[in-house]
Amino acid sequence: MSASEQDLPSVDYSGLHLWNMSARTVKHPGFHMPGHAGARFFSPDYAGAIIKADTTEMSSSDDLHHPVGPARLAMQESSRIYGSEETIFVTTGSTTGIHVMLASVVTPDTFLLLPRTVHMSVLHAITLLDIKYAFILYPESAQDSFYLFPQLTADVLSRAMERYPEATDILLVTPDYYGKCADLPALAQIAHAGGCRLLVDEAHGSHFAFAEDLFPPDAMSSGADICVQSLHKTLPALTMASQIHISSAAVKSGRISVSRVWSMLSMFETSSPSFVIAASSEYALAWMKEFGYKALAEKTKEIENFIMRLSSSPSLQNIKCELSMHADQLHLVLKTSPGQAFAPDLMRLLEDRGIYIEFADLQRLVLIISPWQSKYDFDILFNALFDCAGQICIRNMQTVQTVFAADRTWGELLTGIPQKAVSLKSAVFGGHERKSVDLSEARGKICASAIAPYPPGIAVLWPGEIISKEHIELLQTLCNLEFEVRGIDKGKIDIIL
Repeated sequence: MSASEQDLPSVDYSGLHLWNMSARTVKHPGFHMPGHAGARFFSPDYAGAIIKADTTEMSSSDDLHHPVGPARLAMQESSRIYGSEETIFVTTGSTTGIHVMLASVVTPDTFLLLPRTVHMSVLHAITLLDIKYAFILYPESAQDSFYLFPQLTADVLSRAMERYPEATDILLVTPDYYGKCADLPALAQIAHAGGCRLLVDEAHGSHFAFAEDLFPPDAMSSGADICVQSLHKTLPALTMASQIHISSAAVKSGRISVSRVWSMLSMFETSSPSFVIAASSEYALAWMKEFGYKALAEKTKEIENFIMRLSSSPSLQNIKCELSMHADQLHLVLKTSPGQAFAPDLMRLLEDRGIYIEFADLQRLVLIISPWQSKYDFDILFNALFDCAGQICIRNMQTVQTVFAADRTWGELLTGIPQKAVSLKSAVFGGHERKSVDLSEARGKICASAIAPYPPGIAVLWPGEIISKEHIELLQTLCNLEFEVRGIDKGKIDIIL
């Protein structure tokens, strides 16, 4: 360090709010993204080196939107790892990746089929691009008794394509926010047989390729045409580290144009993409290629041991957990019985003990396990759950029945077909007069903005849809139970007049 660098004045970090906030994630086990587990993965040397990658487009650094040098080599290595024809680094998150993916295929004739359980970024992309779309209808028998909503199956997709023969593209989320995975090879075959492209939001599945025998098959190995991944969710990469993969078959068949994907990236991403985030992507992939399988194998074994320990404890019989061949094991879902333990109450008790998880819905806690989670972390979690079991405030029977009913309604609303009064684009950009009303007065009105419990960010109402009695009852229950619901402000919702 030079004398001039040593003499630089510094700020007192103790007065900085965000800097001090970050200290808790280092001190306590966090069962949530990002995958570097509270920076445990990062050594001081790494931290010092990565910040030096914060540069701009120069002949020595390359251009992340038009790579020909180091950036091109890094992306080509990722392409070899995942078996794609082309891989593109995205440094502004999978939301940007979703927008780019959809913009790369849209034409005036595009008709998109998708489950309702997509992220809000899909809603925003459809709005901006004015894509014609239809939701996939699930039969009542498809409801999952353990999870909030079911994953897409081959039979459900086949029926949807028969109902909408004009479909040109299929979009799905796998793994979903609970870790459930679709049978991608079967869905890809059905989509292609019907003349459709298969687009996959694989934000939570970037680790699958490093342990193919431990996890369900990933999008590129399953025949998907294009997919988006968030490296930071389970890999040791900085937040917003994402990538787009385009399959060889999609390029050779003309279903996807590589040059168009690149042009859409320039349109939707900042013109100053982050070399720091791109460099963290490259390092994370290199580490996973060399050490990832061993780390994932050890972690899945520790997760299995934790579940066995949980299920054999008499004091924790009110918390259930499942292991499935069709789910991501790094998503640990604990289901509670509202009559004995309300999931958000349990989450708050864990937070009081310094243990932070990804999210909780009405009956489930969702924990994302990092490859750098230690056995000690699982011990702390188990002991905390054991301790919390004796401190749960048992809610009255009326509340319990309300929670059961709301959970069922929530799942039904996410798998049914809504009543739409105004097109999505018109509802957002049509200049309609709007008004904010109490939820109790909104039945039969037209929703003006997306309404989404957050996380995970799946909208139960899209702009332009009719607000039903079921919507109101669910949203009132969630608000009364202190859930964050984006689009609801102090019990009021915006409607179109």
